[in-house]
Amino acid sequence: MMVVRLKTYWSLVRSALVGDTKDFTSGEIGKAAFLIAFPAMLEFSLEALFVLVDLLYVSSLGDGAITLVGVTNSVLILTQSIAVGLGIAVTAMVSRRVGSRKPRSAGLAGVQAINLGLIGGILTILVITFFASNILRFVGCPEEHLQVGMPYVRLMFIGAILVIIRILMNGILRGVGNTPMAMRVLLLANLINAVLSGVLIFGIGPFPRLGLIGAAWGTVLGNLAAVVYQSYYLGNVESRIEIGRKQWKWFPPMISMIIRLAFAGMVQFIVPALSRFLMISVVALLGAQTLTGYIIANRLILFTVLPAWGIATAAGVLTGQNLGAGKPERAVSSVWKTGVFNCCFLGSIALVIWRFSASMASWFSSDAEVVSSASHYLNYMALAYFFFGFTMVISRSLNAAGAVKTVTLLNVMMFFGIQLPLAYLLAIYAGWGEQGIFISILLSEMIMALVCVGVFRKGKWKSINV
Repeated sequence: MMVVRLKTYWSLVRSALVGDTKDFTSGEIGKAAFLIAFPAMLEFSLEALFVLVDLLYVSSLGDGAITLVGVTNSVLILTQSIAVGLGIAVTAMVSRRVGSRKPRSAGLAGVQAINLGLIGGILTILVITFFASNILRFVGCPEEHLQVGMPYVRLMFIGAILVIIRILMNGILRGVGNTPMAMRVLLLANLINAVLSGVLIFGIGPFPRLGLIGAAWGTVLGNLAAVVYQSYYLGNVESRIEIGRKQWKWFPPMISMIIRLAFAGMVQFIVPALSRFLMISVVALLGAQTLTGYIIANRLILFTVLPAWGIATAAGVLTGQNLGAGKPERAVSSVWKTGVFNCCFLGSIALVIWRFSASMASWFSSDAEVVSSASHYLNYMALAYFFFGFTMVISRSLNAAGAVKTVTLLNVMMFFGIQLPLAYLLAIYAGWGEQGIFISILLSEMIMALVCVGVFRKGKWKSINV
C-alpha cells in the first residue's frame, strides 16, 4: 500500500514538474492546486535562494556594500511596478481566455502587454538612470558609498528592462497554467546569475576581480538568457496560447483593457514599493547600523516568504480559469484551501525564525548593533507570517478575478494610511526608535489580512468581466 502511495505521489510531482497540459477547471481542487503550486513554489524558492546567495556575496564586501545594494534594489522594485502591473493584467486576461478555450485571444493579450511594457519600461529606466545619484541621496545613502558604487547602480538600472520583459513573459506562462516553465526560466536566470556574480566579484580563474559591479553583470546576463529562452518557448512550443504575426499588431480595444487593469496593478505595486523606499529614509534617521540591520532582515524575510507566493499563484490561476469556465464556487473553494495551507506553511517558517533569528543575522555582519537590529525586526515579522498566508492568496485571487482596483485601495490603506504614518509617529516623534518601526509594520500587516478576508467573503469579485 505504501509503495502504491509513493508511486502516486511521485507521479503527481513528475506531472507538476513536466507541465503537461491540464484542465484546472475540473477534477479534485487539491490536486489542481498542487500541480500549479509545486513548480511555482520551486520557482520562488530559487528566487529566494539567489536573494540569500547574493546577500552572502555582497556581505563579503562590507556593510557599506549591503546598504548600497539594499537601497538600489528598493529603487529597482519601483521600476518593476510597470511589469508587475502589466503582469497582473496579463495573467488575469490570459487565464480567463485559456479557461474559455480562446488561444488566439490569449496570445493577443500577452503580446500587447509586452509591447506596453517595453515602451513604459524604457522611458522609466531612462529617467531613473539620469537621476540615480539624487534618488539614492534622498533616502540617506552615504556619500562615500555612492562614489564607489555608482557604476553598479547605473548598470543595474539599465538592465532592469530585461527584468520587466522576464516578469511579463512569466505572467503569460502563469496565466496559461504553465508554472513549470516559469520555474525553469527562473532556474536558468538564477544559475547564471549566481555563478557569474561569484566569478566576477571575486575574480575566479581567468576573470578579473570586479567587486560590486561584477554582481550587476551577473544579474544582467542571467536575465538576458532567461528572456531569450522565454521568447523561444512562447513562440515555438507552448500550445495553449497562439502567438503569430496578427498578435503583434496593435489592437486598441485590447490595449485599452490591459491599461485599465494594469494601471490599478501598477499603483497596487507602487504603493508598497514606494512605502518601503520611504521607510528606508525613516530608518536611516536612526543610524547606519540600524539601516544595515533593517536591510539584512528584509532580505532574509524575502528569502523565507517567496516560496509562499507560489501557493498564492496557484490560487490566482485557479480563480481566473474557473471564473472563465463559469464555476465561481469552485474558485472560492480553491482560495480557502490554498489559504489554509499557506498559513500552515508560513507558520512553520515563523517558528524557525523565532528560534534562530540572531544566528541568521550574524551570517551577514559581525557588528553587534547590526545583528541586534536585524534579529529584533525578524522576531516581530515572524508573528506577521501567520497573517501573510491569507493576504497573499486572497490578493492574488482578487487580481486574477479582475478586482485589481480593490486590492490597490487596500494597499493604499495599509501602507500610506497606517504603516508609514504610524512608523514615523512611533519611531521619530514618540522616540521609540526601531521598535516603533517594527510595531507599525506588524500592525498594518495584521489589519490588511483581516480586511482582505472580509472583502473576499462579500463575493463581488465573482461578477467582474475581464
